[in-house]
Amino acid sequence: MVFKCCGFGKLFKLKCKNKLICQKKLRYVRCNAMFTMISVKIFPEWRISSGKNNCDIICFPEVFLTAGMSRKKYNPEIPKQAKGVFSSLCRNYGIFGVMGSIADEIGSKLYNVSYLFDNNGQIIGNYRKNHLVQNTEAKRLKAGNEANVFRTKVGNIGLEICRDLLYPEITRKLMLKKADIVFCPSFWCSKSSQYSKVYNYKYFRNKIPDEVTKLVSARAIESETVFVYANAAGTFNYNGTKNILLGKTQIALPFYGTVGILNHNRESVLIREVDLGIVNDARKVYKIEQDLKDYYKG
Repeated sequence: MVFKCCGFGKLFKLKCKNKLICQKKLRYVRCNAMFTMISVKIFPEWRISSGKNNCDIICFPEVFLTAGMSRKKYNPEIPKQAKGVFSSLCRNYGIFGVMGSIADEIGSKLYNVSYLFDNNGQIIGNYRKNHLVQNTEAKRLKAGNEANVFRTKVGNIGLEICRDLLYPEITRKLMLKKADIVFCPSFWCSKSSQYSKVYNYKYFRNKIPDEVTKLVSARAIESETVFVYANAAGTFNYNGTKNILLGKTQIALPFYGTVGILNHNRESVLIREVDLGIVNDARKVYKIEQDLKDYYKG
C-alpha cells in the first residue's frame, strides 16, 4: 500500500498511498472568536494537501493551538471548538488528520492529548502523552499510561508526543500492536529558558541539537515502522519563558532512517510518498517484533 503524508515544515508526501506533516509556528488561541479564522488564517496547509498533492493524512505539531495550559487557564470550549474545526476540515478535504496535541479534560483530569480523525471527520482515536516534562507539564497535567494502535484504510496508526521520543518503550509497544506508521507531534526546542543550563550552555551553546534526528531514525529502524515527526517552528515566548523551536520535521523509514527532513525551523510543510511495503519487508528481515514477543514470554 502506498500513502501520502503531510506534516508542517514543508511539503511532505508519504507513501501508504499518501500522507502529510507540518512544521508550524505556534499560535496561541486566547479567545474562542479566533477559531472562526482557523480554516483561512491558520491552516492554509489543508489547501496544500488537496489538489495535485492528493495527501492521505495531515499532522500538526504538539500544543500548536493552546501552548502549555494550566487548570486555572483551561477553557473547555477551546478543545471543543478546535475538534469541531478539525472534523470539518478532514471531512471537507477528505483526508485523515492528527490534531497535533491540545490540553483537554478527560474524566476530570487534564491531559496533553493528540486526536486522530478519519476522512469523514470522525475522531477514531486519541493518545494521552505518557512522559511529561517534569519541571513544567507534570505540575499541571496528568500523564497517560496507554499506547494504542488505530486500524485505518491508510494503515495501522500509532501516536506519541514529543518527549515520548526519548523512550523506546512507547514505540516498541506500538510495534507489538502492529503499527505501520507512528506520528509524533512535538514542541522540541533548540534552546529554551525552561531547559537545563547544562543542556543550553555546556553542550549546545554554539551548536544546534541533533539528537532528534538520531532518535527518529532509531525508532523507525528498531520498531520496523514508518516514523513521522512533526515539530513546531520559529520562536515562542509565553508566561516569561523564551523558546527557540528546533523545527526539523522529518520522516524516517526502516532500513534507511530519516529520508525527508525540513532542516530548519521556519514554518513550512513536508510531503512525502511512502510505500508501506517497506514495513512488511523490515519485519521479515529484522524479525525484531517476533524476537521481542519470545523475549517477553520468557
